[in-house]
Amino acid sequence: MTDQLLLTEAEAAERLRICTRTLRKARQDGQLHYVLIGRAVRYTIEDLDSFVASNRKVNPPCPTPAHSPASGSSRSRRSSGKIIPFTWRNADC
Repeated sequence: MTDQLLLTEAEAAERLRICTRTLRKARQDGQLHYVLIGRAVRYTIEDLDSFVASNRKVNPPCPTPAHSPASGSSRSRRSSGKIIPFTWRNADC
């Protein structure tokens, strides 16, 4: 892709590899800066880069479970009364 000063909605969506509807929603929600020339909506590469940077997420580390001394069956450990938040129930942990 050539370096253009301003990108159309379709070009910006293609560059971010998202659909134009997602791009439009981000603009309407105030998450994405844009240039309005008459009725034409255009995007700068810098605005797209800052949009990506502002949406970058890092998953928190998985919590380490507090193990109590083995007291017999695994069933007794599960019924310890601890409530584990749903977000901690991740298969990657």
